[in-house]
Amino acid sequence: MNKVMTTKEAVATFIEDGDFLFIGGYVCRPPFAVIHEIIRQKKTDLTITRSNAADDFDMLIGAGLVKRFIGTFLSLGVYGLGRCFRRAVEKGIPRKIELEEYTNLSLPMMLLAGSLGLPFVPVRDMMGSDLLNVKSFMGEGKYKIMDSPFDGRPTLLVPALNPDVAVIHVQQADEEGNAQMWGIGGDCKAGANAAGKVIVSCERIVSREIIGKDPSRTIVPGFKVVAVVEEPFGAHPGYTPGFYDVDFGFGYQYQQASNTQEGFEAFLKEWVYDLPDRKAYTAHYIDRFGYAAFQKLQAAFDYSYPVSYAY
Repeated sequence: MNKVMTTKEAVATFIEDGDFLFIGGYVCRPPFAVIHEIIRQKKTDLTITRSNAADDFDMLIGAGLVKRFIGTFLSLGVYGLGRCFRRAVEKGIPRKIELEEYTNLSLPMMLLAGSLGLPFVPVRDMMGSDLLNVKSFMGEGKYKIMDSPFDGRPTLLVPALNPDVAVIHVQQADEEGNAQMWGIGGDCKAGANAAGKVIVSCERIVSREIIGKDPSRTIVPGFKVVAVVEEPFGAHPGYTPGFYDVDFGFGYQYQQASNTQEGFEAFLKEWVYDLPDRKAYTAHYIDRFGYAAFQKLQAAFDYSYPVSYAY
């Protein structure tokens, strides 16, 4: 079944106000093309989750679309905490968000439990930390402590997470949605498979035959996917291994702009609201910074080591 559509169609059809979203992109492959479209369509009252959240989450929060955030932290890398995130938590600008915090191990385990159909999962890394003392909208459901039935030691249990929709960006997918990635994986595979529906954004659409030649790269099967969108440069300013590098200069510009609410709003106008889609975004980037800067981000082509698929 062919599930290829535009990003605009995918967001309009499969993301509703109030949805719980998993947004992939642990360090690399953030689905910025889809995030920008979510902002354009003003999907609101969202609950969002991912461990190691970054500027993509900060942007959604700054646009006033997020009601709840289940996370570990939200940073702009070397530039510190996300500015929009900080304003929302400390001052309620543009709106107050509810925050539930876990660790960078516990949260992926919660998504893994969701992907396996388990109701909860035992973890150890939060024991003894102040994360147990601060509860928000999850209340007593944030965690439970029980004695292990095997050795009697206190064991922390955290609930499974099952988002309504997962949005991920990968290197390639076929028309049915069988999605393949390489590079840092983080919680992308677990988050996608824990969700009820998956929107796949990819650098290129390939044939089912290509997918079948290297099936171990497939992180989510086509039957979980509701939409496939081909979005070259779709993770920028993040990076996609094999295609383009992280754009540190652009990241600095975002940090500078988001230092103030007025600067952030001007940034959204220039890079999101005034551009109808990713093609326009890429063209604007080249106009603004020059083709040489765009080309410098592109990965040099190289062959992988030959692999025999013979039996």
